[in-house]
Parts: sequence; C-alpha cells; structure tokens
Amino acid sequence: MCGRVVTASGPEELSEHLGVDAVVDVLDGPDHNVAPSGRLPIAWDQSGSWTTGGHRRLLGSARWGLVPRWAKDPSFGARTFNARAETVASKPAYRSAFRRRRCVVPVDGYYEWGSGPSVGGATAKPWKQPWYVQRADGSLMVLAGLWEDWTESDDEADAVLVLRTCTVVTVPANADMAPVHHRMPAVLDRDDWRAWLDPAADDPAGLEALLAPAPDGMLRRHLVDRGVGDARRKGDGLIEPVDPGPADGQEALW
Repeated sequence: MCGRVVTASGPEELSEHLGVDAVVDVLDGPDHNVAPSGRLPIAWDQSGSWTTGGHRRLLGSARWGLVPRWAKDPSFGARTFNARAETVASKPAYRSAFRRRRCVVPVDGYYEWGSGPSVGGATAKPWKQPWYVQRADGSLMVLAGLWEDWTESDDEADAVLVLRTCTVVTVPANADMAPVHHRMPAVLDRDDWRAWLDPAADDPAGLEALLAPAPDGMLRRHLVDRGVGDARRKGDGLIEPVDPGPADGQEALW
C-alpha cells in the first residue's frame, strides 16, 4: 500500500531528473503529506516513440485516485489510489490506462504505517507508528503509475470539464519493507523509465516484468511522528526521525 507521499522537489529538479521536454502544469508548492485526492506530479511520454521519432516527455500534475473514463463521477477515485501489479493489466478500472496511459510519479519519499519496535521489556506490545521511506542514496523515488482524463459536460457553461487523475502501482514488499507492510510502490530504475513510458510498447508481459519489488538496500526508512495521520499537516518536520514509543493524545489518529 502507498497512501501518503512527500512531494518537496520543484519542477526544475523534476524536469532535470526525468529528462522532461515540456512542463504542462506544476503543483502549488512542497507538500510533505499528500493523501489520496491530493495532487501528485506525473510525467508521461507522448506522440510516437524513441525509435520512430516524434517523442516528447511531459511533466504535469494529476489528482491522486484514478477515475476511469466510464466512471459516473470522480468519487470513484477514492478507492483507486493504488493499483496492484498482479491485476493491473486485467482489472476494468486500470487495463485501458495500462495499455495506453502509463506515467511515472516522482516523489521524495512515502509514509507507511506499521508496528513500531516494542520497548519496555519482553512483555511490551508493539504499537502502530508511521515510517518514512526514501531512496538510500537520497535521490528522487520514481514510481510506476497510470493516468486518465475523466470528462464531464457542463451544459450551462457550454464547456467540457476535464479532470486528470492517477494511481500508483504497488508490488509485494521486498525484505527491507516486509516487516512494515506486505505491499510497496513499484519503484522504477532509470533504465526502466523509457520502457514503461514508451507509448508504442504493447507487450503486457514485458511491461509487467518492470513491476518488481525494489532491490534490497535501495530504500531506507525511519520512524516519524504520528502527526502524519492528519492530512492537514504539511510541514517538513513530518519527515524528521523520532524515537519509538506511544505518544499521549495521538492514539485517536490511528
């Protein structure tokens, strides 16, 4: 599962890291606690392929929670902020985007809730506490994603409203993350970006092969404050390490 992420890097850094040709739109600013229905940066490839020419890589943003084109309303996205790699090619909500609208979601890190280490003796029970997960080398974490444009006609305004949405693909956890949660986002290496984003790629098996758990040692994690549970809190202090232990007055967040 991946339900909270950090998007602190600006469009210039994202563009340089991803090799972007044009920026379509940008986020309002850093957000150290993006929850589903919030906005995420996404990059996607358009118009042709690397081999046939006419290729462009674009950077924009999308609301987190994929809304298929056939959905009746945007509330559909409340349950589609993650897409399991094992079924992404076959589930109706994702299969069209998997074939034609793949993207990457560049983030600085993500939060995962798990049991904190028990303290206070052998009989002490562990408690729920969030971990902050990032790449061990400190670079951007590039996640596999899908995007869709959901449209609605506004007859009174004689206009068509377009809502761009996205989802993050998840895979089984690697050995580093399994003690925290049994799922993790699909982290793509630089060599895999081109294959995942190529609009001309039409081999489902080849694309699915890119969706694998991150190698052990690629990521690092540390415990952070339970305040992450309040999506209204956005400051960079949320990613600071904390000592393990239950906090008075915080249990209601869990």
